[in-house]
Amino acid sequence: MRTKATWVAAMLALAVPSAASVVKVDGELYVKAKNTRVMESSLPTANVVTVLQPGEVVTWKGADPKDKRWHQVNTKSGKRGFVFQSNLSTTAPNMELVVDDKSKASRKVNPAGFVASGAAVKALSPGAVEYGNKKGGNHQRAVGQLQGLERVAKDVTPATIAEHVKEAGLFPVVGASATAKSSTKSPAPASKSKGGT
Repeated sequence: MRTKATWVAAMLALAVPSAASVVKVDGELYVKAKNTRVMESSLPTANVVTVLQPGEVVTWKGADPKDKRWHQVNTKSGKRGFVFQSNLSTTAPNMELVVDDKSKASRKVNPAGFVASGAAVKALSPGAVEYGNKKGGNHQRAVGQLQGLERVAKDVTPATIAEHVKEAGLFPVVGASATAKSSTKSPAPASKSKGGT
């Protein structure tokens, strides 16, 4: 039974065309995911060239011959790089956002402003906060902890991540531009071994 399920899943995966398979080279595709990174190469350690938002249009240049999950694109600003296949679409995402507002029946929201505000990925909605607080106990404690993390996250930027990476002596994975902007403090000294040497 398990083998049959695996076979069916594989056939479905082959039957579903990727966004790029229905577009010719130099055709246009849409970015469908928030903070889609355009990378210098398809390597996981590649530097970030630029970051795109939902609805932005890119020119498709073809799949990477080494890893077909990555696709080469040109942005409207002229930058070139690689984007993960699942972040691209042949159709523009629905960019109309309608929210309930107690002062008005409903209102439209500027999607670009909504994405940039971070509200699109906020950990807790007002309803979730209210629910957790009403439940009390561990639920209320979890709400407080998540709200604390949201406050801390507002101060985290690629430059602060790059600074931490540099100080910790880690491999820089946030891109050369962010690493270059970080201060020139020397990395933290290596810890001594447990043997006391």
